Amino acid sequence: AKKKKPPKKKKKKNCFGSHPPAPSSTAPIPPTDKIEKIKTSPQKAVLVPDRAEKDFVSNRVLEKKGVANTGKSTGKDSEKKSSATHQEEKSVTISEDFFLKPFETWRKKMGIDRMVLIGHSLGGYLSAVYAMRNPERIGKLVLLSPVGVPEVPQEKQREFEERIRESRLMRTAKWLWETSTPQQLVRNLDWVGAGRMVTSSALSRRFKHLELDKETIHLITEYLYSITVLKRSGEDSLNSILKFGAWARVPLKRRMEKSLRVPTCFVYGRHDWMDPAPIRSFRKSQGLIREYVKACHIIDGGGHHMYMENPVAFNPIIVHEISTGLQQFDPKNSTESFVSTTET
Repeated sequence: AKKKKPPKKKKKKNCFGSHPPAPSSTAPIPPTDKIEKIKTSPQKAVLVPDRAEKDFVSNRVLEKKGVANTGKSTGKDSEKKSSATHQEEKSVTISEDFFLKPFETWRKKMGIDRMVLIGHSLGGYLSAVYAMRNPERIGKLVLLSPVGVPEVPQEKQREFEERIRESRLMRTAKWLWETSTPQQLVRNLDWVGAGRMVTSSALSRRFKHLELDKETIHLITEYLYSITVLKRSGEDSLNSILKFGAWARVPLKRRMEKSLRVPTCFVYGRHDWMDPAPIRSFRKSQGLIREYVKACHIIDGGGHHMYMENPVAFNPIIVHEISTGLQQFDPKNSTESFVSTTET
């Protein structure tokens, strides 16, 4: 008797309804620059095409419908953009509340009626938002190299997007920014016992010009490592407030021009990666920001962490700002200098 042949297994169709092509040495390999980012989850991995591919697909669909895509936005496009902007601003507000509501609860518990508020980097951004919401509680606002002040220039934004499209490293960095946090990376490394070592190595490189002794580096490392490996908390709000590249989704400059009503000064390091140039432009502004922003101190020998890199120059400025912060303030008669350079 003839043996029956086992039934052939049917090949599964892919998501487009066609069979996958047979492997061939001459088959074209998709270029890597066609992938903008990779979204992953425990269940699946999805490749997302870059803008050029999306535009191509969009044009094909429009052509089939007999509509030419000229690149001009329609009324519906504007409505969608407005809705997306509103949704983004709402998300930013929720993330800001995560930090500021507990701070306001603490202020009430402590019985503090009025204060000099000092914030650094992201803390500077949040301090500015708090001051604009609660101007009656602030005697003076001191912002140390705050993140998120300027608007993103359109030309710079285009250049930045081009770099992301052309560089695999930049695309990877963008994906990590959108899907993870620096703290989570340290936690992941901690599974193999490398979290503390990576933290120590990063600090040693970052502050090598300060010639810190081993004990000081050890103490700073232990502090940062200990708070980094704690359970996730405020770090999850970082991406909601800042876009990739550390640009604010809702820049402070735009908000300060309408809502700033407290005396404010800025402090930057001479070698700061935050640019103080937008602060100087406030002198040309017509809104409240021109009246209330009167001082911008530049600390020579300092960078983003100027308080640590040049405390001899930094500390007297802070003492001065605190001592004058709770005095009655008349923005039009202020004696503050707009730009003050402090030598080492």
